[in-house]
Amino acid sequence: MNVNCFLNKNLLISICVGFLLLSNCVFSQINFKGVVTDADTGLSLPFVNIGFINKGLGTVSDEYGSFAFLFDSAKLSSLDTLRVSFVGYKEYKLPFSSVIDLDMKSNKIKLEPEVVSLNEVVLTSSKRKRRNKTEKMVGYSFVGQYKNGSWEGEGALGGELVTKINVNKKNRQLNAFYFYVLKNTSDSLLLRVNIYDGTTDFPEKKLTSKSIKYTLKTKIGKVGIDLAPFDIVVADDFSIGIELLKVYGNKLNLVVAGDDTPGVSYRRYVSQGEWKRYSQDALTYFVSTTLLEEGNDEDDVLLEEKLTTNYTNEQLLQSIGRNIGVVSGFVFKEGERVQGVQVQNLFSKEVTTTSEDGRYSIKAKSGDELKFSFASLQSELRTVLETTFAINVALKEQVTELEEVTVTSFGKKKRTQEELYRDFDDDIEIIKTSFGIYSKQTSGYSMSIIDESEFGSGASSLGNLLRGKIPGLNMLSTDKLDGSTAIYLRQNATSNPIPAAFEVDGLIVSGFPEFLDVSQIKRIAVLSGLASVAKYGSIGAGGVIIINTKAANSSSKISGSSRKGMAYTQEMDEVVITEEEARRNWPDFLLELYDSQSLIKAQDIYNSYESKYGTNPNFNIDASTYFLEFWGNEVFTEELISKNLNRFSNNVEYFKALAFVLDKNKKYDQSVYLYKQILLLKSNFVESYRDLANAYVKNGQSDRGENLYARYFNLMKEGFFSKQPEALQNVINSEVKTLLDISENELDNSLSNFISEDNVKTRILLEWSDDAAELNFQFISPDKTVNSWSNTQDGELKESLISKGVTSKDFFIYDNQGSWQINADYKGNKSGLATYLKVTISTDYGSEKQKDSIELFRMDIKNVNRKLIQVP
Repeated sequence: MNVNCFLNKNLLISICVGFLLLSNCVFSQINFKGVVTDADTGLSLPFVNIGFINKGLGTVSDEYGSFAFLFDSAKLSSLDTLRVSFVGYKEYKLPFSSVIDLDMKSNKIKLEPEVVSLNEVVLTSSKRKRRNKTEKMVGYSFVGQYKNGSWEGEGALGGELVTKINVNKKNRQLNAFYFYVLKNTSDSLLLRVNIYDGTTDFPEKKLTSKSIKYTLKTKIGKVGIDLAPFDIVVADDFSIGIELLKVYGNKLNLVVAGDDTPGVSYRRYVSQGEWKRYSQDALTYFVSTTLLEEGNDEDDVLLEEKLTTNYTNEQLLQSIGRNIGVVSGFVFKEGERVQGVQVQNLFSKEVTTTSEDGRYSIKAKSGDELKFSFASLQSELRTVLETTFAINVALKEQVTELEEVTVTSFGKKKRTQEELYRDFDDDIEIIKTSFGIYSKQTSGYSMSIIDESEFGSGASSLGNLLRGKIPGLNMLSTDKLDGSTAIYLRQNATSNPIPAAFEVDGLIVSGFPEFLDVSQIKRIAVLSGLASVAKYGSIGAGGVIIINTKAANSSSKISGSSRKGMAYTQEMDEVVITEEEARRNWPDFLLELYDSQSLIKAQDIYNSYESKYGTNPNFNIDASTYFLEFWGNEVFTEELISKNLNRFSNNVEYFKALAFVLDKNKKYDQSVYLYKQILLLKSNFVESYRDLANAYVKNGQSDRGENLYARYFNLMKEGFFSKQPEALQNVINSEVKTLLDISENELDNSLSNFISEDNVKTRILLEWSDDAAELNFQFISPDKTVNSWSNTQDGELKESLISKGVTSKDFFIYDNQGSWQINADYKGNKSGLATYLKVTISTDYGSEKQKDSIELFRMDIKNVNRKLIQVP
């Protein structure tokens, strides 16, 4: 018994000790995770190096900027530092103690871009001298029998295999990088080519300003990577190598050839890990270069130094892999993910479809075009850029404009929108919709219209008003007072009929509009045919009932005397409505808000409509505009704006319109946030960079703005963006020139078409919220000369800014001799919602006296010329 007790006691002690050791081991494990983003733009940064300096503990962020790695804190001390680094950005360092404090939390690390001087990017002091060019191959080209470099097993992201290459001290451009693969068991590997200054003991200073990525698929053979697009010039020894970013598949076993010739190589096997130097083990890395020698003669004939290769097929296959990556993303419709969308690579003809969660993946290389298509939705095209890893697409309803047609058999003449607008009060067969003004006689669709003159005196509710007047109409009433909650126009025989939708003064109403006062209704139209409601998409599946109220629909004809002296075209007979007349077309809730006399009354009006219209972007923009204009310093307004900032998370048009409202009210810190969100959603668009850069300048962050403009010019130079429309480029040039105070004789070719006069000038900057909106403008000079411009035909080439997705244009008025008038004719957009137009007038532009003022317009009346502003 005593022996057993002794044994049991010792066993218990051993278990406790073992448990304590296991607990210490478990509790020393730290899971550090988060996402790395650009501090200026908010865009996630792919394949960033993250790790503890020289400790062999680190990783690389994925293509979406996310990272997570587990490490043993017992191996680190308070002297250790976590470093986050990426080409073109300042290093981010975090003490070990701070990492411990952040354990198990999802961290957002913001990297500050390295500042690039705009002067260096935009300007040139003189033309470069012509250079003689001689092709030279440098490095190590022999495949040795005993030496190689490898990554094996699970591998560590951020590991690098680098070799130093000695060269003559002459300027040379690097054209292509070659190495040999002896073995590769993975499906494919995503690599990054890194080039370092070769004059240091270890690789420290990178010579590249851009991430050079390559997808390795070669199993055995020669690999060539084109470096020419990156414009890399070295003047001394350099080191070059490959870094592991991602492994596709479950296996990693890469072996690259080494050269028997003595040389120096460097290797590390994890991100931010310690470099190991091998003084006799050069890897088989060789680089095609071009010597750049200053001279004034014509270029010499290129002399290529050929390499002699004598490798058996068993050892190597003489082939260069094609750099193909994988592009993935999601497809949305109105914020919801769509299954079954066809995604086709138009270059390779490969096709895939989105999964249940709307996700797709497809192989593509830089320059390929992807087509996204789905029945009843508009197809979209996206170009794959070198830095593209994910493309998210939002598809819109396929709609067809309901054009006014001429019914020749009855001799009915089609009227213009101006004529229909003018005749609205007198012609009881005209109805105003969110898509334009239509006449029953010439619409080409089955349409029932009831005018107020036909209502009768006994109609106390909308239900009573419609009963008996619309053929085939059925109602579902839920109370004894005939408060109808649903109206059905067709599908009587179906088991699940769809109720009709209601459009009240241009806004789609959720449910039955019980809030309407019958005495305030001017006209009702009923659309029940499929063709007539196609434009409304799924919302109009059960038909649409359109209601025009008296307050929002009065054409108010312009008399001959009021036309005198207003803008007109060469025909001398065009009517131009005023802003006051345009506002009469506003929806009820907006008219009521502007008629309210107190904040409490305005709050009540807003709250009464919010439950009905809260999901409508126009409602939220209009409400924000009103409360900022009249009650900007109130707590209610601040809460409303804060709430609206978080709405419609994928709606670029909404973000831009709200940013316009904030700009007008000088809430630049908040509009900067919105322009960042736009850049996140449209990161491949130049205008996204311009908008955010300009917002930074307006917010007093000129250094950030200057840096972002500079990055745009660098990306253009590197071929990231295609040539931009003249309209957008001139907007950017104007702002850059003013920001840097550049005189005209310092401009290089990229700015040579800018203003050629230095006298007093006024800048008119037009910006619109919807890139599908069609707008025509008139500029009437003091002597009544009419100059026209349309965003569908810009410049000498008549470019369509709509097709390019550009939403801005600037104009200049010199000397300010007399008053100019600017009119706009809005032709509509794809959504049918209102477009918001921001007009910025900058007097004494570019001088210390410059003053800016902003006007904002709700563009909702189509095909009617409208007076915007008078300058001055």
